[in-house]
Amino acid sequence: MPVLTVRIGKGQSLATKRRLAASLTQVLTDVLEIAPGLVTVLIEEFERDNWATGGELHIDRAGGDGETPQGPDLEALFRKPKPAKAPPQKAAAKSPRRR
Repeated sequence: MPVLTVRIGKGQSLATKRRLAASLTQVLTDVLEIAPGLVTVLIEEFERDNWATGGELHIDRAGGDGETPQGPDLEALFRKPKPAKAPPQKAAAKSPRRR
């Protein structure tokens, strides 16, 4: 029975956390070939003033004004990519007319 712990900054919506849990569960069931009921996803949320990267608190990354910066856009991470447009095709070269 796999248990997956995800640590994220506070501020994500309940809908986003539902999508995150469902997506991670789906990946684990596909890779491990197990039933979804066997997968547990734990989501731990942290305040930005309790989280540092590179020796700098995330709360200080907004420019020092104490405002909490936005974390990564989780919605964008789980959005399906837009299909790439096919490059325009050149028109076929016309053959010279015969008289």
